[in-house]
Amino acid sequence: MREATRYDKPQIKDMLRSFAIESKIEEFKNFGQDEYWDKLLDTIMAGMGIIYIAEDRGFIMGMFTPSIWCDKTLTLHELAWYVKPEFRGSTIGYRLFKTFIACGNRMKESGRIKYFVMGKMESSPDIKYEKFGFKKIDESWIQ
Repeated sequence: MREATRYDKPQIKDMLRSFAIESKIEEFKNFGQDEYWDKLLDTIMAGMGIIYIAEDRGFIMGMFTPSIWCDKTLTLHELAWYVKPEFRGSTIGYRLFKTFIACGNRMKESGRIKYFVMGKMESSPDIKYEKFGFKKIDESWIQ
């Protein structure tokens, strides 16, 4: 696992496309806006988040946002976590997840963020987030 660079943008965008198709969420099917993804990835890589990549196998990315409760309190929100199908069942996804957690914990300890958040989509594997120190505080619904 390593932090992604701008040279990784093409493979990240390819994996985002695959993620959207595989998600089985109709609302995601018609995205694929390269210009938007370029801006998003540039913003994250410029210091507004983190992206860890397993070369051409998977990635995890998160973005810093102010807390809804305090604009001076930053949080890290996972935006996407994807592993190519041929690498699922290996340790790639777990290692990306553990890297994200270690980064989040370092940032909490340094005072950069107050907390970090992992999402769980309907199509996500059944991970017991509690085992990794997370607690469930909400659910998202889409219409």
